[in-house]
Amino acid sequence: MLVKAVECGECKSIVFSRTEADVRECTCGRVIVSGGLQYFTYETHPGTPSQVKKIEVGATPTILYNDWYSLADQYGLVVPTDTEGHENKAVYIA
Repeated sequence: MLVKAVECGECKSIVFSRTEADVRECTCGRVIVSGGLQYFTYETHPGTPSQVKKIEVGATPTILYNDWYSLADQYGLVVPTDTEGHENKAVYIA
């Protein structure tokens, strides 16, 4: 199924919201999405590059809801990996 998502230009994470009440952020916290599949909205910190895109998710709306409700958090955040298969996580100190 296709979902709307936002790719953060800083940490390169792709983040999407699973339900109306779901609020997710990228790994560096500069992109925040909410509203789920029907009411998708997003915010970015000023000056943060981002790109809205549609991505294919191997889950149904019910699976996404249950993932959010159970706090399993298997969906909603796609973290890029380096060439050795490790997750890249950016840390910013304000």
